Amino acid sequence: MKSKTVVIFLVSMLLTLLLGGGATYWWLQQQGGAALSSPLREPVATEAEEPATPKRYLTLDKIIVMLREAGQDELHYMSIDLVFRTDNEQQAQVKEQLPLLKSIAVRALSQLTRTQAAAMSVDEFQALLLQHYSAAYRKDQQPQPFSDVMVSKLIVE
Repeated sequence: MKSKTVVIFLVSMLLTLLLGGGATYWWLQQQGGAALSSPLREPVATEAEEPATPKRYLTLDKIIVMLREAGQDELHYMSIDLVFRTDNEQQAQVKEQLPLLKSIAVRALSQLTRTQAAAMSVDEFQALLLQHYSAAYRKDQQPQPFSDVMVSKLIVE
């Protein structure tokens, strides 16, 4: 009697697993197979696509800017480290222009008050800097040698 109960239990568990697996397979097929594609799998390159150029990242460390607050004598400081995304061909040009890039960043960030800087997110700092860099390169009528500027460290005191 006891072995018969164990066999019935095992058969019912096996049927439950098979039905659950079948239902899962059916549901995934109804979703168009989107859930079956692995996010870790590399996309298959077609012949029409050009190979992506390798990106290089150049850092510009320790930009320190004094932040003033209207009506206060206290001085506050901000420290920011930047990373520029470029490709192999323009890497040397970005390295040569690091002093210019630092100057533009100091000019843009020194216009902020401490309250404004403390309220800004990292994305807002990146957008502000990219806007100032784009304007400076347009003014000089030169192509911008980097595709993006990122904030790697930010301290507002």
